[in-house]
This record gives sequence, structure tokens and C-alpha cells, in this order.
Amino acid sequence: MRRRDVIAGFSASATVWPGFTLAQSSPTPIGRLPIVGVLAVGGSEMVSNSVILSALAALGWVDGRNTRIAVREGDGRVESLTPLIHELLNMPADVIVARGGLVAGKLVEATRTTPIVVSATSLDPVRLGWAESYAKPARNVTGLTLANDEAISKQVQLLKYANPRLRHLALLKTRGNPWADDLVTAGKAAASEMGLRASFGLIAAASEVEPEIDRLRNEGVEGLLALADPVIDNFRRDIAEAAIKRRLLSAGQISVYARAGFLITYAADFNTMHRRAAVYVDRILKGERPGDLPIERPSKFVFTLNLDTARRMDLVISPTLLSLADEVIE
Repeated sequence: MRRRDVIAGFSASATVWPGFTLAQSSPTPIGRLPIVGVLAVGGSEMVSNSVILSALAALGWVDGRNTRIAVREGDGRVESLTPLIHELLNMPADVIVARGGLVAGKLVEATRTTPIVVSATSLDPVRLGWAESYAKPARNVTGLTLANDEAISKQVQLLKYANPRLRHLALLKTRGNPWADDLVTAGKAAASEMGLRASFGLIAAASEVEPEIDRLRNEGVEGLLALADPVIDNFRRDIAEAAIKRRLLSAGQISVYARAGFLITYAADFNTMHRRAAVYVDRILKGERPGDLPIERPSKFVFTLNLDTARRMDLVISPTLLSLADEVIE
């Protein structure tokens, strides 16, 4: 195993959902404990909520002592977020941690006032209109981005390094996730720069993984790049196994995808980002406004290479690519 800095120096540079009443931003009443909501799609996600809760406790925010922490998960179903958001806004939560961009997008549709801390989104909050700028969000949303729209060119490049004969790449995303469109655009541009043809696949359920990857393989696809969101996260092992069986290269935008069997990942560290999200919550509970807190980009990306997957595919990894890896899974 080896680690090194791959990219450093990234700097922090409305519609209301039907059925919701906008939560009003107001000081926590005297005698009431502040309420922190933590919202995730749930299912078999990569990082448990314990990372965020432990970080909050380390900052002095302990559930039942000086705050109420309301953790809500949707059992892996995006449609289950609607009542959970309604519940958190009606408590009312003083700040809500959105685990991932898909969750954040639903929250932004539901409220323009309740502070939202986005923990590790793969989407661009400025481009989507959640914030006015990275340095000064000026609205009710702040937090951390994975900067995958920028890292995606490196992810495609590493796939090409793994097999220089690669000609046709598929971008795999969740059906019904409109916020992934920017990543698809960035992925197509990155593929074009590397001289690759780009297609895309859509998955919404585990039962769709193998048929969709079969369809892509029959169209001549030789490699897959999974665009991270909570639904794809839940199917990452199925996707990895299906790709291995069909001798398709696979790359992911979150480091744990490599441990699930993806050949390559190039990503920021999730644990670090979730701990940073707790710092944002702390600052908001102490009186700072989310619109004044810069949105952070990762300062470090880690390239992970799964040699076991390469062996199962009879793929020979060049010494040059191996030397670039920060982490190698044997």
C-alpha cells in the first residue's frame, strides 16, 4: 500500500416542493435544545452516520445533553425522502446535514430558509443554483463538494491508462436523478479529450444492473464509469461483479467502490469530509449563517487500484500505472 498527494491546492473558492411549508429561520427558543437533522437515502451506504455523530460529540454536541440529533434514512429508496424531509422541517430542525447531492437537491427544493450542510456531494452546488458562489454561498446551503465534475477527467484518464486500447466508455447513472446531468456532460467531455466514444447507462434497481450492463456490452462498451449517488452506491458491488464477469474496466468516484470490486477509484476521503460537515454544523449552531460559510473543495484525491479485480479479468497492470497508485488492494 502506498499513499501520496495526487491533487492538492483546491480551495474554497426555488422552488418549494408541493406539500411543504417553508421552515422559518429563527433563533432556537430559550429552553429548547437545538435540533440537528441528519438525512440520507440509506441502504448499504459507504459511511455510517456514526462518523458525523462522533465528530459532533467531539465538538461538544451530544444528543440528549445539549442537542437533539434526528437521524433519518430512507432505506435505500429515494421516494422515501419526501416524508422524512417534511418531518425534519416540521420539528423544526435548526440545521440539516444532507448526506450526498441527491438528498441536498430534495432539501433545497423543500426549504429556502432552514440551514443545510451538504456532506460530500458529487454535484456542483453553484452550477445548480444552490449557492451563489463557493466563497460566499449567500443562501441557506453550504458544506463540502467532492469536485467530481473536475476529477472526472482524471478518472477517465486512469481507465485509459489501465487499457490503452480502450475506445468506448459508458457513464452509468441512476434513472430519475436530474442532478447528475452536469456529471454526464463532464464525463462526455473527458472521454472526448481521451479520444473515446461515450454512451450512458441507467439503473434504478438492483434487478436492472446485469441487463443494463449486458446492453452496454453488446453495444461495444469496454469500460464503465459509475457516477456516484446514493442509489448507485447501494448497487456498487453488483455493478463491480457484473463488470468483472464481462471483462469491462470499471472506475468509481468514491474510494470504497474499489473495495467493492471496482478496478479503479480516484476520490476524496469520505470520512474526512463527514467530519468537516460536523464543523459546519457546530459553527451554525453557534450563530454563524450558512450563507457566510465557504463551500469547501477537497484538497487531496486518492487513486486506489484493485489488483484482485485485475487478476480476475486477466488484465495486466503496467508498472507505470501501479507506481501512480496511492493505495493498492491485493
